[in-house]
Amino acid sequence: MDAAVARLELFRLLGDEARVQVLALCAAEELAVSELAALLGESQPQITKKTQPLREAGLLVARRDGTRTLLRTEPTDEVLVKAALEAGRALCGRDGSLARVPTVIAQREEGARRLFAEAKDEGPVIVDGMQLLPFLPLLAPLLPGRALAVDVGTGEGALLPLLAPLYQRVLGLDRSAARLARAAERLAALGLSNVRLLEGDAGDRHVVEELDQKGGADLVVLSRVLRYASRPQETVLAAARLVRAGGHLAIIDAAPTDDESRRAPGQVWLGFEERALDGFVRDARLTPITIARLPSVAGGPRELQLAVGQKAAP
Repeated sequence: MDAAVARLELFRLLGDEARVQVLALCAAEELAVSELAALLGESQPQITKKTQPLREAGLLVARRDGTRTLLRTEPTDEVLVKAALEAGRALCGRDGSLARVPTVIAQREEGARRLFAEAKDEGPVIVDGMQLLPFLPLLAPLLPGRALAVDVGTGEGALLPLLAPLYQRVLGLDRSAARLARAAERLAALGLSNVRLLEGDAGDRHVVEELDQKGGADLVVLSRVLRYASRPQETVLAAARLVRAGGHLAIIDAAPTDDESRRAPGQVWLGFEERALDGFVRDARLTPITIARLPSVAGGPRELQLAVGQKAAP
């Protein structure tokens, strides 16, 4: 195809209002086909039909997450594409679809919120030390500072028995009161007196202010949290905000898979590529220390990855 024909084809492709709206929405946020359908009030087959030519032209990039296809607009210096994006933003501004993007993104977490808002009667808390073994590699970068560790999204406190002997103080943070009640049972059973539980999220004002007063944490852990976050990069940014200068952020989450049967209730993401974890760490202005697979343990969680970043000293 010569340049003139290619240019004509690009004009034709971008002459469709629905397509330039898709480009504008996917430039604002990486979106699933189902999310685009909700924003534009169309069926998923219709959205797939409209996005396919854009993918073939290299204007949209697709990524799989289990059975879902997520789309993002590929950055370009092409003047015609930039003009189409501006037109798409104007159209999306008029019909309100661009303004609805944050609401659609927030809905990714609804399943997790409903799941964690209820405490199930699962019998007494049983502490199984074998399940903690995969987390032992995160001890390596933690030796310099031992004053305070924060476990963000602590849930029922599985990591607290590992952190408590290593730090003078440990803060278990979670937005689910029901899960924190279970964590309190675990702490009482083990007699861990240096651990405090707090209801909230890493970005909550009262949490940020408390950590600022303490000078930040030596270690902040996000263990199996990002899979439930609609915007995992923002969760990492909020957690990194709690780390003191010279301290570390440790992310533990699943390795990527296309097996949809592995998606737990409320789970937004099936797993993360190493380059995605590296990007989260760098975007939070941390220096990557390590990204590695953790050893699997029989009866424990499926294959996990550890990513550690360090905040620069002043």
